[in-house]
Amino acid sequence: MRSLCFSLALLVVFGTPAAAQLLDPFNPPGPDREGPPGFEAPPGSELPPGFELPTEEAPEAAAPKPPTEAELLADLAVAKSEDEARNLERRLHTLWSRSESATADILLARSNEAMEADQPDIAEDLAEKLTELTPNFAEGWHQRALIAIHQENFEDAVTSLRHTLALQPKHFIALAELGSILEEFGDNERALAAYREALALNPFIDGLSERIRELTRTVEGQGI
Repeated sequence: MRSLCFSLALLVVFGTPAAAQLLDPFNPPGPDREGPPGFEAPPGSELPPGFELPTEEAPEAAAPKPPTEAELLADLAVAKSEDEARNLERRLHTLWSRSESATADILLARSNEAMEADQPDIAEDLAEKLTELTPNFAEGWHQRALIAIHQENFEDAVTSLRHTLALQPKHFIALAELGSILEEFGDNERALAAYREALALNPFIDGLSERIRELTRTVEGQGI
């Protein structure tokens, strides 16, 4: 009976709007809302002039993902200027020069350094070790091709370029180099095909459009 009376008393007291307002911890009486009868906001409860409540900062946007090889190649194929093409070439070269092996990356870098120092024999030895270590790394075979071209060892150069293109068919530099060697040895038809494929990938390869025009006249008997 006492429990029932107590419950009724709570309902009477706390069931009134004023009581509910008094009990709401998330919406306390303040200067902009009236409290229950007889309630007065404590002095100083108003916000001082110029004061603003802190707001939650928006989360930082995630850093954009770098473009993929496919995206860079797609942009290069429709480049509008030589500067744009050169920038895309550099980014692709950086991407292609990274293997899945830190040792291979070091060997490639040292082989390049040896070539710059006019030490082709050392460069060749390093490049051979590179392709032995990572035979599926296209840029390792391209490095061997560059060294072979420098040494005028065109048979080895063609072999290395074919390895490069088997692993990276859209390597436009290797295509242009292969075309140049084939043209040098009179295989104009296949040279023209390699040149055209390279130009489709990169419309700003120096001198390639002129070579295509000349070979087209030779192979097909007409100008373009």
